[in-house]
Amino acid sequence: MYNYFMLVGTITKDLELKKFAEGKRLVIIDLAVSRDFKNKDGEYVTDFVKVQCWDFLADLANETYHKGSKIGIKGRIFPYFEKVEGQEGQFYNKPVNDLIAERIFSFDRNSQKIIESSEEDLADFSEEE
Repeated sequence: MYNYFMLVGTITKDLELKKFAEGKRLVIIDLAVSRDFKNKDGEYVTDFVKVQCWDFLADLANETYHKGSKIGIKGRIFPYFEKVEGQEGQFYNKPVNDLIAERIFSFDRNSQKIIESSEEDLADFSEEE
């Protein structure tokens, strides 16, 4: 598998399940991920990323996790271009990368759950697009 990411961090906001007219469900996880080295000031740096969970995985994540949960996420990157207006009114294609979760691992002491999505959940993010 080449299109792959793995992140371990702490959820920074309570999760909110969004439902769409066509039956799709989405949860966006805001994750704080600490780097394993210190910057020039001797402090650890934390990155903040957003990861999308769709349908079945969104339902389970919404029921299972909350602000402060320590989790690991395995997933893939979904690249696309977004049309953006430039300073002088011309439009250009800005590259965007969404992080799509496929599996979530709990690192909380009282919960050792692993939840993962099915292939049907990820059908809208096929590589053919």
